[in-house]
Amino acid sequence: MHITRLHVERVRNLKTVALSGLQPFNVFYGQNGSGKTSVLEAIHLLATGRSFRTHIPKNYIQNNSPDAVVFAQSASERIGMQKMQSGEQLIKVNGDLIGTQGQLAKLLPLQLIDPQSTDIIDHGAKPRRQLLDWLMFHVEPEFYHAWQYYARALKQRNSLLKSRRNLSLSDLEPWNIMLSDYGEILHAQRSHVVEQWVKHFEQDLKVLLPDLSVTLEYTAGFHAETGLLNDLTNQHYKDCERGYTEYGPHRADLRLKTPMGDADVVLSRGQKKLLIMALKLSQISMLHACNKETVVLLDDLTAELDLTAQQRLIERLSHLGSQVFITTLDHDSVQKHLHDLSISYQLFKVENGTVQAVVQ
Repeated sequence: MHITRLHVERVRNLKTVALSGLQPFNVFYGQNGSGKTSVLEAIHLLATGRSFRTHIPKNYIQNNSPDAVVFAQSASERIGMQKMQSGEQLIKVNGDLIGTQGQLAKLLPLQLIDPQSTDIIDHGAKPRRQLLDWLMFHVEPEFYHAWQYYARALKQRNSLLKSRRNLSLSDLEPWNIMLSDYGEILHAQRSHVVEQWVKHFEQDLKVLLPDLSVTLEYTAGFHAETGLLNDLTNQHYKDCERGYTEYGPHRADLRLKTPMGDADVVLSRGQKKLLIMALKLSQISMLHACNKETVVLLDDLTAELDLTAQQRLIERLSHLGSQVFITTLDHDSVQKHLHDLSISYQLFKVENGTVQAVVQ
């Protein structure tokens, strides 16, 4: 869905925000601390149930307020979220309460592109696995169901491993079988999706880093050639000693390699940023191929990207049909890119928590 109206209450320092007539590209400019990024944070909260800046609700809910509220409307949908200090939340779609964040995330596929972050490359397997699973959730209908069952089995198995150190194989057999069955399903689904993703990734890499060769390699988190059940059985005593399950899709990874070595070791900070953008743009491209529109949050676009990279990124997002929300200190440069590319946009000035549309 593309958002036509946005309403935000009690998020950070924002006064009540009521925006209408939102365009394919929406540019928020103002001084540091004015509230620009808080607008993106509110949209992220609505789509995912969490902030990209903190895991603690009281850090983004205004002081002395019990909750924060975000509401958005498209041509066909009305979605809203009330987030409480306790972390509890109420979600509505077209006026009806819904039970899970996943239902809302399906309606509002959202990608955050933060030019300053290199966590996906530098901070181990978890952020890369999360990146893959975002794509899985949106393009593989059966993934979420299989992941839920796998996660439940993993939780039960780990609970048993922590509670007793002298477990026999028979004690864990029901969980081993369930973990193996759903783990193999997850692996097959991920392998299939990564195979498709690589094709899109190679195209976007050529646009953003034409002189760099990077391969995207998926590893299962277990020995796929012999199967997960075999690993769970062979590692039984070591898992008992560790108190947790070592092998399985929860240990999967995406490895980024160049001819000179692993990307996290050999690439510069600037190259890493563009590589992350290529990864995320290629995911948006896959959703676009499935007739799914993505909302993209671009925080501080002009801070660390040169003018050429800025224009390439904006042009690519426009071609993919994304609705984009941009924050910047340099709105003149962004406006010039949008004007040169003939892209419809709306400019908003953010000052002391107040957001006002700029008449052009």
